[in-house]
Amino acid sequence: MTEPQIWTIIAVLVAALGAIVTIVTQSFNRSITALGEKMDAKFDGLRTEMVLRFERVDERFEQVDGRFEQVDRRFEQVDRRFEQVDGRFEQVDQRFERLEKRVDGLDRDVQAIAKRVFPES
Repeated sequence: MTEPQIWTIIAVLVAALGAIVTIVTQSFNRSITALGEKMDAKFDGLRTEMVLRFERVDERFEQVDGRFEQVDRRFEQVDRRFEQVDGRFEQVDQRFERLEKRVDGLDRDVQAIAKRVFPES
């Protein structure tokens, strides 16, 4: 083989190697791009699912908040009723105190009458 033939073979091999590297690189780039697109699609799907789930959780929290507000209103109503009952009990206590004073006064009067009618012998 002559020197020009060797240089020709080297040039052909370098060109072939360059072509192979280019083809492999392009194929690798396409694979990476496709993988990236698949990953993006999966992340988008996951993001959508998470957003939907969080929206459902938010709705449930709003429902729970509504229920707590109802319970709070009912407790306020019960508290007002207890205040009314306390007021009525205070009125009843005052009436009993007045009645006790009257009964005490009547008891003294009855004892005084009894002493006059039935003097001790």
